[in-house]
Amino acid sequence: MNILMLDLMGSLIASDLQYSFIKLGHKCKFVQYVLKDKEWNEDFAVFLKKELQEGSFDMVFSTNYYPVVSKVCYLNNIVYCSWVYDSPPEIQSFDTLSYSTNRIFFFCKYDYAQYKQQFGLDTVYYLPLGVNTDRLDEIKPSEKYVSDFALVGGLYKSGIFLELKSIMTPQQQQYMDAMIQVQITRAGSGVVDAALTEEVVKEICDHYKELSELAVQPNKAQLFYAICAHITHLERVTLLRLLGDKGYHTRLYFGNINDQDKELLSGHNVEILGNVNYGYEMPQVFKSCKVNLNPVLRANRTAIPLRALDVMGGGGFLLSSHQAEFDDFFMADEVVTYENLEEAIEKARYYLSHESERKLIARKGYERVKKDFSFIDRANMILEKTIL
Repeated sequence: MNILMLDLMGSLIASDLQYSFIKLGHKCKFVQYVLKDKEWNEDFAVFLKKELQEGSFDMVFSTNYYPVVSKVCYLNNIVYCSWVYDSPPEIQSFDTLSYSTNRIFFFCKYDYAQYKQQFGLDTVYYLPLGVNTDRLDEIKPSEKYVSDFALVGGLYKSGIFLELKSIMTPQQQQYMDAMIQVQITRAGSGVVDAALTEEVVKEICDHYKELSELAVQPNKAQLFYAICAHITHLERVTLLRLLGDKGYHTRLYFGNINDQDKELLSGHNVEILGNVNYGYEMPQVFKSCKVNLNPVLRANRTAIPLRALDVMGGGGFLLSSHQAEFDDFFMADEVVTYENLEEAIEKARYYLSHESERKLIARKGYERVKKDFSFIDRANMILEKTIL
């Protein structure tokens, strides 16, 4: 099979998938293009059409879904496979979703079910993310990255939610505070999903409209994401501070931290370091750190995030907030999860001081993802759906 692989916004998994397609014996042309508009870009559409006409491709592939790619592929009667690895999916327009040439894979079971039910599509599928242990096995630990605890990634932003909350009525603010206080005591976003009804959103928007005809009018999805980002920010900052305050060697690898977050972490023994590159340095962190922290973005309702698989695929020990799909694929002795910050601290302290247990769980987690989350298997599953 001749595959055109598009990397349009800096995909983390594109190179591992390209490796997998080629290892399976297929041809794969890799093209990077800075696409500023997912919906439609005339220059890109012309470029893609020319690629399709000159390359005799059997399939176009991208991570995440791009309506502009879908439309060009549909007009040229070629299969477009996309693997959505953001949750919630950043799909703004729906008019191209029903094209018969689409094959849309969702890594999150919740998102798959929503799109399947809402649009009744026969061309959407559920496909958890994968890991390339062939690549990760070649990378060795480094003394440079040794620590007790490490979090690789951003802290997410509270600002948007705090701005929205600041202009709510006192009663609405109290409702938001109560909802967040309950949700932070348990993993996921079930409390937010239940409490943030369409009626609540309408009341908030009506109040904004009373303040100004030009006031912002967030929909339910936008308000949901803002609240979840705020809770994730609270969880990540608090977890780092608590571990640092207990005297543990705690690190944050994130290059774009703002002054406010620096201030929140200052004085709490949290070492703030810059970004580590995905391909080589990040696996070194996972292999060298004793406990890798993974508080999942709360807007991701059920899925196993890529970061969790990256840690386990590198043989590192993972301590993650709980996601429903962990239960679908992992045994209790293969991954360690927590429901709230109190449990996170308790398990962090326990596994830091029980090295043999920690290493055994890390080894079993590695064996599980090597067996059941291989990018080779994922690539095969994608290719099976390419027949028109």
